[in-house]
Amino acid sequence: MARVERYLNTLTSVHARFIQVSTNGSFAEGEVHIQRPGKMRFQYDDPHPALLIANGLTLLYYDRELKQATFLPLWETPLWFLIREKVELTDDIEIVDVVQDAGVLSMILEDSSNGDVGRITLTFSDKPLRLHKWEVVDAQGIATQVSLFNAEYDVPIEKSVFEYDDLEIDTPGLGNNR
Repeated sequence: MARVERYLNTLTSVHARFIQVSTNGSFAEGEVHIQRPGKMRFQYDDPHPALLIANGLTLLYYDRELKQATFLPLWETPLWFLIREKVELTDDIEIVDVVQDAGVLSMILEDSSNGDVGRITLTFSDKPLRLHKWEVVDAQGIATQVSLFNAEYDVPIEKSVFEYDDLEIDTPGLGNNR
């Protein structure tokens, strides 16, 4: 537990390709950037129109086809655990299970202070410890697994990756905003 906590607190960034599979039958892939603390970007490949950007305070879900945006407080998302400033596996995080097997370490975690966020399983390759994938089970019981490929850890990421000022957003009744 202490080793995982130490690893997550020293991890500064991840840039990778990802494959996302959900138990509801959806499948997507794309590129992910994570910069601790508080920033991430999921750029989905076509034909999926979704774009997710966390800027440190909010999570933007943007539909590129509809040009519509939804904003959520970052701390109400399951990935908040990964990108918060200080990861502590003792306070409001309940460790449900830890499994170590053949060079793989998995931890199932729940945010005991926010039951609506659901459950997250973090999977690491071991020796050296590296984040390999995660699975989020939401309040409706839908599991979404994200696996990282060709990952680069602790690499510089341009600040502009986490900005969304250039997105064209349709606001009903207000016209287009940029």
